[in-house]
This record gives sequence, C-alpha cells and structure tokens, in this order.
Amino acid sequence: MKASPLLSLLIATVRRRTELERLLFSLRQQKHTCLQIIIADQNPPNFLVDVYAEFTDLPLQVISAPDKGVSQARNAILPLAKGDYIVFPDDDCWYAPDTLAQVTAAFQRHPEAGAVLGYWTPSAQVPPPGDAEQPLSAAALFSQGGTLVQFFRAEVVKDLRFDPRLGPGTGLPYGCGEDTDYLLEAHKRAPVWRCPSIRVFHPSPDTHVPSDAKIASYAAGRMFLLKKHAFPLWFRCANVLYPLCMLPLDALRKGRKAARYRWRMFVERLRHFSS
Repeated sequence: MKASPLLSLLIATVRRRTELERLLFSLRQQKHTCLQIIIADQNPPNFLVDVYAEFTDLPLQVISAPDKGVSQARNAILPLAKGDYIVFPDDDCWYAPDTLAQVTAAFQRHPEAGAVLGYWTPSAQVPPPGDAEQPLSAAALFSQGGTLVQFFRAEVVKDLRFDPRLGPGTGLPYGCGEDTDYLLEAHKRAPVWRCPSIRVFHPSPDTHVPSDAKIASYAAGRMFLLKKHAFPLWFRCANVLYPLCMLPLDALRKGRKAARYRWRMFVERLRHFSS
C-alpha cells in the first residue's frame, strides 16, 4: 500500500495569536493527517508559548527567526521541509477540513503540475466556484496567486528561495509581491494549475482599507515585480490603469473609502512605473 503523501506546512508568524490559533485548530481538523508543521516564530520570546501548549497533539516544530521580514523567515525554514508537497500558509488564514486532502488529490490528477492554486473566501458558507480546473499563464498568476492558496510540489521548488527584497517586514519599499514572485519562478519550471475545489479561508480585505504607507508599499512591490520578470509594456500599463478603471464601480458599490483606495493605488503605481 502506497504511503500517504507528506505535506510540509511552513508558517511565518509575527504579532498574531488568535489568528495562529485558528489556523492550527483547522490543521487539527484535517482529513489528511500526514503533516509536518514548521513555524518560523518572529515574536519576542514566549509570546506564543501558551498557544503552542494547546496543540501538543500536532507535529509542531518551532524555530525562532529574526524579525527581518516574511521572506527571510520562510527561507530560514525551507531547508527543514521533508514533505512531498510544500505549503506556506499565511498565519491569518485557515482551512476547510478537506483542504489538504483536496491538495493531494489535485496533484495526483495533474502529475505534471509544479504547483496548484486553491480558491479563497472569507466564509465557510460560500461554496467554491464551479469553474473547471485549468493551467494558468504567468499573467494570470497576478490575480490568482496569493500565498495562502499556493501549494507546491517539493521536487520543483525545494531549492527555490523567496526574494528577500520583497514582502512585509523587509524595511524596503516593496511591501508585497514575494508570493507572486515565488510562484512565477515555480511557473518557469513546471505548469501551475488552478483547482477551485481546494478551499482556503481568509478575512475579507473589504473589512479595512490599508494605510497610505501600505498602499505605497503594495504598489512599489507590484511594479518592481513586473519589471523583474520582464512583463511587456502593455501589461505594465494595464496594471497601472486597472485601479483607475475600477474606481467608479467601487465608488458606487462600496463608497468613498474604497474609491480613495483605488485612487491612491493608481497614483502610487504610476509613481513607481518608471522607477
């Protein structure tokens, strides 16, 4: 009988207790139980010691990581991964009971895939879309490739590292993009499939509007990424104009705060277009 595939879940966490508890509780509920869970803890000593004590039934391995950003933290624990598949859950996401079982099934359906992408929703009450599974182009990864829905075949990415210039906590202007960058590098090695039956939950971004500083960092990361991967000029221009095109619709549906967010994103993407 063939052994059950091992999934290595590599979690970088900082300043989140309740959210990490929710994620670990969802891992306790998984139908697929062959797991390796490694946490890169970027908090002060003992900040999460009581949280870890609640989950002694899980195969937790906690590594103290310097607070130098999410990319550095993930890179620090990547060499410890022993699984057939590698996952980088956000510390504020959580899973349906069948999420990881669906991941292993998706890889079995698509043996050529280097990664599969799930579907995220803020509520377990929202069913996954009925879309067919499909391979994705590099351009499509920008709209569907957040870390929380990314699942990788270990043999494809085991030697791949996150760009330490990108992501939250680096002290550099690029406050996002580390996840899409990693996925784009994986895409160069093997196909990436979208599999909507894989459900991942995450709080809705509509519940809060990022600060101007965060908007600027998000825009800087996006434009840096487009240039790093040599996307054509038309695609870079489309990325700049997209928030402006969405502004009237968001103003009608969500109000002034959402419209202001779109305007600020347009301004910041334009500012970083040629920098």
